[in-house]
Amino acid sequence: MQLELHLIQSFPPANLNRDENGMPKSTVFGGRPRARISSQCQKRAVRLYYQQYSDVSADQFANRSRSWLSELKTLLTQAEIPEERAESAAKLALKFLGAEEDPKKPGKTKTILFLGQTELAAIANILVNNWADIEPSLTGDKHELPKEITKAIQKALVETGKPGDVALFGRMMASLPTVNVDAAVQMAHAISVNTLQQEFDFFTAVDDLGGDDETGADHMGETGYNSSTYYRFATLDTEQLAQNLGSTEHLDAVIKAFADAFVQAIPSGHQNGFAAHTRPAAVMAVVRQGQPVSLVDAFEDPISPKHGASLLANAVGAIDAHWADLMAMYGESGVQYKGIVTRSKFTDQLDALKPAKKDSVEVLLSEALGAALNGQGGK
Repeated sequence: MQLELHLIQSFPPANLNRDENGMPKSTVFGGRPRARISSQCQKRAVRLYYQQYSDVSADQFANRSRSWLSELKTLLTQAEIPEERAESAAKLALKFLGAEEDPKKPGKTKTILFLGQTELAAIANILVNNWADIEPSLTGDKHELPKEITKAIQKALVETGKPGDVALFGRMMASLPTVNVDAAVQMAHAISVNTLQQEFDFFTAVDDLGGDDETGADHMGETGYNSSTYYRFATLDTEQLAQNLGSTEHLDAVIKAFADAFVQAIPSGHQNGFAAHTRPAAVMAVVRQGQPVSLVDAFEDPISPKHGASLLANAVGAIDAHWADLMAMYGESGVQYKGIVTRSKFTDQLDALKPAKKDSVEVLLSEALGAALNGQGGK
């Protein structure tokens, strides 16, 4: 079962996701330049919101980091393993996972690992419970964990239920593909429904303690920005998520936390200078059996204010019209649920979707969650 989320969201002047030149990212769609927020940027914002504001238990969180050495070492020393030996064992375990210590940055690994606290605890338990077999391998010139220990670590990472973050967004370990996780979430790059117009903010800084003889600016620079209205789309495969989690115990909580976070989370890029904190003007949820469907083609022709209606109003109308076209062409047999919430001033833009209008985002997501969990063993 696929839970699709379709959002229309405007931002005032902002640079939420910059490229290598410091400019807001962009792309071409429908033959016109568009503003863009990458999927990776959105995923990080969603993960951080999910961890900070959701009701999901903290043991269902995970982190991407190169600093796992100290975390694993601490778990071993808490089990009364001598610090030096604990550090050696931790290094070997992480090396087995493809994250060898960086000789230029002691305490950090060369590569980032995406691990959950439950997974790290499982690794630590294996090392502690088999310490009598491990300790002899830490002496001499060549340190190496016994093969039965590395096999146990690999088995634990495969069979242990994945924390919510990993279950949602997946994981790839190039050196240990058996512990890879297929993501339950697919997230599109957000693109502007309007034609992009990049702009520059020229700024200066003045020395507050400068003397009377000092005039002008002490620093000058410029920052790229734009003001755009975006179509954002993500889909969550509930069956894949349940498989990744290993059970349905946390399934409904994780889905709800993800849906809330996708609607609410905003990337942090340049927010101190722009404070571009907005909420979506329209949120649509679709529960579908089969392949998910993006509604991005509603915006192949750029949207603009016209016919006395605002850009946002016309964007909502375009979503409605495109949905009607798709349903007329392909039918609605796979759709188990659909609902939409808009700001009250855009209700008149709904025609085909008017019967699916809900009173609030809370009601919309609650109903969509219930439909998505139908047959999944959730609450």
